[in-house]
Amino acid sequence: MLQYIINSTAIWLTGLFIFDLFLRREAMHGYNRGYLVTILLAGALIPLWSWGYDSVIYSSNAGRPIAEQTAAVREAIVSGSEQGLLGWEQWLQIVYLAGVAVCIMLLLKDIFIIVKMYRKGDKSKDGTWTIIETGANMSPFSAFRMVFINAKEDYTKEELAMVLAHEEQHGHLLHFIDVLIIRLFQILFWFNPMIYLLEKRLLLVHEYQADKAVENNPSAYGRFLVEQSVLNAAPVLAHSFIRSPLKKRILMLTRKTTTLAKGKQILIAPVLLLSLLCFTQNAFSGEEPQKDGNKITYKGNVIEFSVPPSTSPDTVEVVDPSTGEIKIVITRMEPSPIKINGEQIYNSSSIRTPGKYGGDVSTESNFSGQGLKMYLLTNMAKEMKKLDDGTYTISVGDIIIDKKGAIVFFTFGGINKKIKEEKFWKNEPIDEGLKKQFARKIAKLIENSPRHKPAEIDEKPVYSTKSGAWGDFTVKDGRLVSL
Repeated sequence: MLQYIINSTAIWLTGLFIFDLFLRREAMHGYNRGYLVTILLAGALIPLWSWGYDSVIYSSNAGRPIAEQTAAVREAIVSGSEQGLLGWEQWLQIVYLAGVAVCIMLLLKDIFIIVKMYRKGDKSKDGTWTIIETGANMSPFSAFRMVFINAKEDYTKEELAMVLAHEEQHGHLLHFIDVLIIRLFQILFWFNPMIYLLEKRLLLVHEYQADKAVENNPSAYGRFLVEQSVLNAAPVLAHSFIRSPLKKRILMLTRKTTTLAKGKQILIAPVLLLSLLCFTQNAFSGEEPQKDGNKITYKGNVIEFSVPPSTSPDTVEVVDPSTGEIKIVITRMEPSPIKINGEQIYNSSSIRTPGKYGGDVSTESNFSGQGLKMYLLTNMAKEMKKLDDGTYTISVGDIIIDKKGAIVFFTFGGINKKIKEEKFWKNEPIDEGLKKQFARKIAKLIENSPRHKPAEIDEKPVYSTKSGAWGDFTVKDGRLVSL
């Protein structure tokens, strides 16, 4: 989420800089309006775009021995109830939602004022427009197909014609659509100052366009604007006759569009191209994993893996959780992450738990492999529709949790369909293209997953590794039916 906010702000700031430098003083108001609305939408949508690159580390270990499955079950029971967001993230959510609620209430207040004026005002028709005389000491304003004024008696025939021509032009050009978009963005991004700067520019362009509809000479119209400036401003949901800077509006009345100004219209293309290249996840963002021996560079982190002492199989005794019997399992030592950026990565056995081993106060991360499995599978409805009916296994391992509780690395062992042959089950890999779709979605979900409580040694956060998420799930009619 933080990266999304940074990218959005960067797009809005870049677009605003180009507008102020090259376009703000030009009289091509239709283009400037389109430019500002495009930049506004681009800042919200482009950071959501993810190019189809594959930045997933695939694991060759498709299955897990019974010992690891037993550990996963134990881990899910112990830490499943503790999983949750960190306290500061919860407070940020509360603050954000409180801001959204305040913005919604302010918007509802303006709607209430407009409705109240409409109901109590004297109404008359001017073509397709309704004129409402409110009796309030307020600047003329328009909303949808309505023009609100104090009283017709306050204006001469020429002045009333100017007001109606100006306000009706707002309606003809559908400026209210832009205003609704701005209000929606102010609710969602109330904390971002770029929204308010873009709003100020866009509303000023609206006034430039509406001023062009007035047929009186610029000097007479300018004097009338100054006279109206002493009145109170209109509700923010409407177009106020005198809200925007009057000096700029009066100067713009006589400005002409030059050939050079028209050439500046191509500027929106490089701005959007720059946004696509710099503020989306793509092949140029440096997120492609790089392997060098037992080290992998992934998203700016260098992860060092252990080197197995031998590639020969080994045998271990484990307890089957379903029967309680001791069995001999043939296994193979797989490389595991041991360092990240030169710092040690701790696992469950290297973190001492108070009361169990004694010593310093140390705790494991509250990450749950079962919780991660549920989070991933329940958020892949679109991908589930592409699977045939049956039971599948998923394997996501080598989870590394940083000092802030975020997952910064994982390996994907794939998704296989379970096929029964006589008395045995075998795993059959799914289509390679579909596997990559699952991999990309899992990478995106993990990147945006809730943070966990990090592991601590001597009450200081440390990097830690957890077994991961694996196990069966069942799909029927394109839907997840069991985990």
